[in-house]
Amino acid sequence: MRRALADLFKILDTQIEERAPYLAEDNPELAAFPYVNGGFFSDEDIEIPPFTDEIRDLLLNKASKSFDWSEISPTIFGAVFKSTLNPETRRSGGMHYTSIENIHKVIDPLFLDDLKAEFAQCRSVPYRWLRRESRNSVIFRKN
Repeated sequence: MRRALADLFKILDTQIEERAPYLAEDNPELAAFPYVNGGFFSDEDIEIPPFTDEIRDLLLNKASKSFDWSEISPTIFGAVFKSTLNPETRRSGGMHYTSIENIHKVIDPLFLDDLKAEFAQCRSVPYRWLRRESRNSVIFRKN
């Protein structure tokens, strides 16, 4: 598993056009991963600890199969990230966590306020629901 993670990190750090020419043939699963810009996977000296069978099973079965990660707030990951690295390590690596509140201070006036206003306007248009029995589908019609 350690070798697989090291290979994955190398792929994530390599632009697609710079990858081995036969990677897609030899390892299509690995080739399917995108390039991740920003140097996050560029540290070749990263230490990957050994995985016990229990940890491997936990990661592959409990934390991935049929687990919906979309329901986990990014704030949780930010808090874990912030609490596991000391501030100097984070700073020297250019790693920064931005709170949702601070993100909204930027994106709300930039475009989100306008989108919310447009959505509110769309919701105010009166529509009524009609059900077509022949197709059993819902359609909208403006009053």
